[in-house]
Amino acid sequence: MQQYLQNKEGLVENIFNKVYDKYDLMNDLMSFGIHRIWKKHLLTWMNPSSNKILADVAYGTGDIGKLYLDFTNKDNEIFCIDPNKSMIEKGMDKLKNYKNIKWIIGSAEKIPLKENSCDYYTISFGLRNTKSLNKSLSEAYRILKPGGRYLCLEF
Repeated sequence: MQQYLQNKEGLVENIFNKVYDKYDLMNDLMSFGIHRIWKKHLLTWMNPSSNKILADVAYGTGDIGKLYLDFTNKDNEIFCIDPNKSMIEKGMDKLKNYKNIKWIIGSAEKIPLKENSCDYYTISFGLRNTKSLNKSLSEAYRILKPGGRYLCLEF
């Protein structure tokens, strides 16, 4: 199935254009709500400190970003990157009280950030939707600072 989705131009985008408004509910149903626990554990494993930058790629509606900012008392900066404009708009509305977020329409395969610019890179339930796993991983490595942390959640 993954290979099929990766090879169909626009298929993943069309799916997310239809479901963005019910995305959180879908994740709750698919994981029986366990994804929320996994995301909290991800932040515990990350153990972010102050003055760090997170790239949250394929961010959905911003669950990781919200947990990250709450964990760091809203001091840190986040780049929320997603290829779907509707998902970005949903995340912006959901996280409108958080001021340290830069919203970017972009893909995991070509992230419009400078080399060595981020301390953390997260992708949760989005790696399977990328067109090229190798390009996505190369981009993560490119934007992470030396010693930066890559954290991925997938079913």
